[in-house]
Amino acid sequence: MKNSLRYLFSFVALFVLLVVAGCAEDASQSAGTPVTIGEDPGATINEILDIPERFERVGRLIAILRAIPADQIDVIPAVLDELQMPLREFERVLLVSAWSKVDPEAATKWAMRKERNELLRSTMFSETAYAWALKDPESIRTDFKVGMYSLRGWDPTMLRGFVRGWFDSGEPDLESFIRDLGRAGDDRQRAISELVKIKSEQESPDALIAWATGLSGEVRYRAYVYSRVAADIAAIDPALAVAWCNEVCDSKVGEDMPHWIASSWVRNAGAEAMDWIIAQPDSPSVRVGLRASYRRFLMSAPEEADAWLEKFSKEKLAGLLLQGPVIMYANRQSNLGRNEVAIEWTELIENDWERERSLTTIARRWLRRDAETAEGWLTGTTALSDVVKTNLRKKHTEDEARALKTREQNAARPSWVVDES
Repeated sequence: MKNSLRYLFSFVALFVLLVVAGCAEDASQSAGTPVTIGEDPGATINEILDIPERFERVGRLIAILRAIPADQIDVIPAVLDELQMPLREFERVLLVSAWSKVDPEAATKWAMRKERNELLRSTMFSETAYAWALKDPESIRTDFKVGMYSLRGWDPTMLRGFVRGWFDSGEPDLESFIRDLGRAGDDRQRAISELVKIKSEQESPDALIAWATGLSGEVRYRAYVYSRVAADIAAIDPALAVAWCNEVCDSKVGEDMPHWIASSWVRNAGAEAMDWIIAQPDSPSVRVGLRASYRRFLMSAPEEADAWLEKFSKEKLAGLLLQGPVIMYANRQSNLGRNEVAIEWTELIENDWERERSLTTIARRWLRRDAETAEGWLTGTTALSDVVKTNLRKKHTEDEARALKTREQNAARPSWVVDES
């Protein structure tokens, strides 16, 4: 979730900046007003940053950053270091972005060392690392010694910008670099994912398969490439992905492909993808794929996902393959307030710990919605131990006390704060 929010913020921030930049440029061109840099560009920028109105401030900042000569761009780090005013987040990104056009290495290192806002730092990296790699991929590769840097400071956004910049530079050895990230934690997987994404944007599915099958290196590396390529192809041509799987999924390099194919395909055709993966020979990849794909199916088309699972016999549902979907189905019924149905489905859960956890979740929700009926079931059931029952009742009492306190606080809020919708 943290990474998702980070990337969402980066996208939104950059989108806003681009819109503002476009508007500022159009306004400047239509007005025909020349940009005055002055004898001291740093002082001019600081004067602009003092402007209280954001649209005017950002528009003028974009205009001067476009006009400032490359040999004067070195005033930016001093401006950034002295920038103490609050609510200047976009402005910091703009300054670093302009700096990276001339000296991406210095801009990247400044962002790493001095930008404390993690979201802004990631937004900066998406431009600075790309620009640095585009200009000199070997320099950024050597400077950061990626293999040792992974868990300390190699931000995922920086790595993606680095891969994309190196690819666009046309310089050789990007694939060798990625392949050799074997001991760099998740870095190699992130780098492979970005490379496959780039190639998917430019090449046909058949060309992607030909590229993947022609790679050399350890099985683990090639297997992840196969999986990522299969997932991208399954999103647009599932029949081709399945045909490729039929050729290689019984090998070490292709054994994880069913999971990736199904979890990608299910976004567009849930029942078809689920029917395909459940028909595959049992394997860890198929079990993980069934669970992951059904979760996505449930999120995108819950009624269809329910119907797909309900068609199986109790014997099939109680088997190892469908345990994940069965647990998710019970959880969904509980969310919908269909507690008796949810409890009935927990009987199909073979693992004692998983069954108890599902029943505990059902009971907790039921107590919150209808304490009297839930208490009647809780008292009579033998499916939960006395210890679990005691903990549930205690937790319910605590939740009720917190809810009462929240209601009292809400009642004391000014009327304009209350949502009337």
